[in-house]
Amino acid sequence: MKSAGILMHISSLPTEFGIGDLGQTAYRFADLLHEHGQKYWQILPLNWCGYSNSPYNPISAFATFPYLISPELLFEDGLVSSSELDAARLPNSAEVDYISVYQAKDALFTTAVECWLQRTGIEDYIESNSSDLKPFLAYVTLCEIYGNDDWYHWLGEHRTYSAALYDRLWHKYSRRMSYYAVLQAIFEDQFHRLHQYLRSLDIKLIGDLPLYCSYQSADVWANQQLFDLDDEGKRRTVAGVPPDAFSETGQLWGNPTFRWDVMQNDGFDWWLRRIGNALKYNDLLRLDHFIGYVNYWSIDASEETAVNGRWIPAPAEIFFAALFSRYDRSRFIAEDLGILNAEVCRIRDKYALPGMIILQFCFDNPAVDPDQYPEDRIIYTGTHDNDTIMGWYRHLIESGAAEANIIHEYLQRSHRIDTLPTDPLTDVNWHLIDIAYASPCHLAIVPFQDILGLGTEARINTPGIPLGNWHWRLIDETYLNTSHYKWNEMLKLNLRYNNLSITLTNLF
Repeated sequence: MKSAGILMHISSLPTEFGIGDLGQTAYRFADLLHEHGQKYWQILPLNWCGYSNSPYNPISAFATFPYLISPELLFEDGLVSSSELDAARLPNSAEVDYISVYQAKDALFTTAVECWLQRTGIEDYIESNSSDLKPFLAYVTLCEIYGNDDWYHWLGEHRTYSAALYDRLWHKYSRRMSYYAVLQAIFEDQFHRLHQYLRSLDIKLIGDLPLYCSYQSADVWANQQLFDLDDEGKRRTVAGVPPDAFSETGQLWGNPTFRWDVMQNDGFDWWLRRIGNALKYNDLLRLDHFIGYVNYWSIDASEETAVNGRWIPAPAEIFFAALFSRYDRSRFIAEDLGILNAEVCRIRDKYALPGMIILQFCFDNPAVDPDQYPEDRIIYTGTHDNDTIMGWYRHLIESGAAEANIIHEYLQRSHRIDTLPTDPLTDVNWHLIDIAYASPCHLAIVPFQDILGLGTEARINTPGIPLGNWHWRLIDETYLNTSHYKWNEMLKLNLRYNNLSITLTNLF
């Protein structure tokens, strides 16, 4: 083991404003990581969340989520008053109440944007980011005009993007379009300040890039030729995954699939710009659903489940050659979970992309031996798509699953416990964290909930369930105290595996 990190999305940090943000607690969390030998902070996508508040279903592949902007930093920068700051405070809650957050911050943003415009203006910023920002500004403006985001039902003159359309909208709605542009500028400024602080602590930020775009997004509307749509903008095929052990009917995501052949014609320009934009904010980038870059499950849009789809090859070799001719491949991680075939593994290994091992998936075989895991993998106790260790383990115990006995037997075989337990282990989270740290994998990432030993109530996402996710946040700020006993346990592990502070020269 050579390095370690924590998975904790910014929205889950504790603040007085209903949602985690880029302010004081983010800096405190960075200090916490630094003081306990953590070299990586992994977050979720930063894109503007769409349906169900999911960062994996954003309304833009480029625009960032402004509700992560820190009200405290707005005050420190003189963009809002102390009374306006106080008015944005919300009752402390263990869940993000998105409606309340949107209402409170929208009121605050109105003042901050006006102050920004009086000081700086925004047209130069728009022009310097015009290729991706202008379509987004046009899209959100039209969504407000029509009162919905079903762009395929808009009038013909608004059904497709053009520079002329942008100019017409700007002539009439420049103040509103400036509002959205300023929010992007403020987010970028606050985020880059935090990122610079992380670099001063020698902490690298791992971001995440969703594969697909939401149907109701600026990108699909403005680039319809890149997606499998008919002449009226309706989806012909949609994305998902086939049936597996977790779902008899698979997962029907509904995102329009890509026209990889069309994308290839211009050298994957949209993709390269999108990835470059994400790398602007992150040191490393996890390519979510990596399998989809090699072959993807395509389902007819008329289907009600994902059962009757088919695998379609993507031009992986050509795409990755283009990608790595522009960006250093050492900055990418392959989320190689789920159904893998030989070609997916070959592409991953050809470009030496580190894949992922999830410990929760490893205890269905009595012969499990984490000591034999490959060095060039990143090992996780779980991800944002898993239950917490404690929630997962309790479910195994309550359901009488064989995996619980396999865990116990492995812990005894590896001398982590003396005898097979007669009762559930109260510290099983620490045992699995220890297993991850002790494995040969060069990097171990642990969700913050697993360090705290929280149960299913702290789960952030359940795949296949579209609503009710992305709400969890840390309510108890004492956990951000570096002397908290939970962090002392992490320090003990760092001392046991005292080479954790070595950088990943060989891997990244």
